[in-house]
Amino acid sequence: MQMWMRLLVIGVLLSGCAVRGPDMPTEPMTAGVELDGSPALSLLHKAEAARQQGETSAAERYLERALNIAPDSSWLYKSLADLRLFEGDARSAEGFALKALRLAPDYPQYRAELWEMVATARERQGDKAGADDARARAADALAPGQPV
Repeated sequence: MQMWMRLLVIGVLLSGCAVRGPDMPTEPMTAGVELDGSPALSLLHKAEAARQQGETSAAERYLERALNIAPDSSWLYKSLADLRLFEGDARSAEGFALKALRLAPDYPQYRAELWEMVATARERQGDKAGADDARARAADALAPGQPV
């Protein structure tokens, strides 16, 4: 009887290992995923609305307030980078996108989008080699098993 119990326990353990794959996110990275339950999410929505109305300085203020609440939010830095690109400040956009990458969770598609943002910012600064490198990193982010 004890032998059967051991076999059962080993079988259960092995079947659990066989079924589980790498811990990959099952849903896409969104602001709601990262900022769920945080008041920073409301400020982010206000920033997006202000930007859509052409009020970029108000959008910036909302994002800065949101960062005071959630200073480790990759999504908020991504939003600031996007705002800077929109305003034509590629240098600041690159810096914010790189900060977002340092804080980014392991969502390959999200990391690839951030690298594409870096590439766009570098391109606008006339750094073709840097843009090409960033695009290669974006492709690597989507390749299975590749560190970024």
